[in-house]
Amino acid sequence: MDRIAHSLYPLFYPLWLIAANLTARAGGMIILLILGHGFAANQLGDYFAMLALVGLGVTAAQAGTGPLLIRLQQAGKHQWALACVVLRAMISLGAILWIVVEMGSDTLSQYWPLLLMPITAALSPDWIISARTEFSRISMIALIAQIAGIGMAAWAAHASNPDWLFTVAPAISVASLISSIIFAFNPAKDRTTEPPEHAALSQQSCFGMIGFTLLSGVLPNLDFVLLGSDTTLFLAQRIFLICAAFLAAISGALCAKQQPGHLRDIWLIAPMAAASLVLWIWPDGVAALIYTKPSDALITLLQTGALWPILLALLSRQILIMQEQSSAMWIGWLCLCGMILSADLLPAPAEPSDIVILMQVRLVVVLGLLHIWRLQSVRRVLPS
Repeated sequence: MDRIAHSLYPLFYPLWLIAANLTARAGGMIILLILGHGFAANQLGDYFAMLALVGLGVTAAQAGTGPLLIRLQQAGKHQWALACVVLRAMISLGAILWIVVEMGSDTLSQYWPLLLMPITAALSPDWIISARTEFSRISMIALIAQIAGIGMAAWAAHASNPDWLFTVAPAISVASLISSIIFAFNPAKDRTTEPPEHAALSQQSCFGMIGFTLLSGVLPNLDFVLLGSDTTLFLAQRIFLICAAFLAAISGALCAKQQPGHLRDIWLIAPMAAASLVLWIWPDGVAALIYTKPSDALITLLQTGALWPILLALLSRQILIMQEQSSAMWIGWLCLCGMILSADLLPAPAEPSDIVILMQVRLVVVLGLLHIWRLQSVRRVLPS
């Protein structure tokens, strides 16, 4: 029986990460249900809008170094990994300052707990656990963090105090940080497989990997923050982020295991294709599952954005393929700058549904650019 399990593990190891996200999403749904009964829709919408902004700060704090830290740990470059963590901590302080400037200091006494999230993300050693391919421990971290979040949400709803609403997400972040530290510095004694060996990365590969990681990190939040201001749009974003979180976990597992070929594509595309299909066919059921009494506008937004998960999956596939190629070192950075500048220059549509359509068009453009570059790169290396 052990031999059968050992032979199946190389095919199904991402299930640990999916289990972690099922735990996180189940906890998130419970938290949403608790908060939905304890706070008004407009309060939740404002809170989620702030979370989207903080999400960009968290992405900046991680500095696109997640996969790079995994590779450095696997290659035994511990001093370089420590330098990356110090850099992340410094950037997180800048991200906190940016969040304060964007949100304003008038309500700082209310939202200050959210400022803990960038620094906890920067200091979290979960990359050590991923580098050792101890994916079952990621599930345990998710469970611990969600229990903390549910407890804080229940307290906030019981107190009916909007100030406590802003402690829910930070409670999850702090609990995740503490549990990550405990697991990272206490290696499992019965690992199913040894972490893969990895050759030293070139400077070009490191630079390119950071750019692609930042690109994949900001995509779920960037357009919502820069283009959207409608409360319903941010309620819809929380559902799209469930898909993005699943995808990020699967991508992390595939990156840590250096998984190539069709198995990688199946794990990336099949779950998001199913998510897109469900959003297209049954948007009202999805909305009702997560929110109490969802509005027709929210249901319309979910159906309009049904292609968003599969487009993000296709982009993640391209990024996984290209992120360690030295010849692609500038592509991720150029796409990232293009996404930010174009969002700032383009006039935001008035209707939320038009904003969702524009977001998907922008994903298609980036996907097309990456695909064209890959085709040209393959043609250059093929013999004439």
